[in-house]
Amino acid sequence: MATKSEALHGWLRCETAATLGAWQPAYAMLTHAAANLPLPDDVGLEPAHYGVHVEARRTDGTGHTLLRLGPYTQTWLASRDADRLNTELAGQAATAIPGCTVTAKDDPFNASDHDNYADPYDADVAALLADALAGVSASPDSGSVSATWAL
Repeated sequence: MATKSEALHGWLRCETAATLGAWQPAYAMLTHAAANLPLPDDVGLEPAHYGVHVEARRTDGTGHTLLRLGPYTQTWLASRDADRLNTELAGQAATAIPGCTVTAKDDPFNASDHDNYADPYDADVAALLADALAGVSASPDSGSVSATWAL
């Protein structure tokens, strides 16, 4: 016999009172985890996705995105990688791209532009940063960055 919650949600597959002792709607996800059952694909919310953007900015405010990483499914993962990249950049601030400030920041993931994102789980993010910086050439004399911007 289906519980009231199973009838309402259609995906809850265990007796909540037996698992948790008292039913609270907020416990639905915990009920599945406690019973070692798979969670549903659709829990009523679109999944949140986050990204990390590495940007080079000139003193006049113009700039370009050098590297996009994502999607991250948790904001703390994106923040962790942005912090790691900023630490890498701090050691080479003057030489990364002369005339530009290069920083990494966590941003919303733009799903419509997913082809321009590198998967942060497939490679070391520091290596991806090094590759992105290697793909950029700058002219110290003119103070401008050439058209060979990566990504």
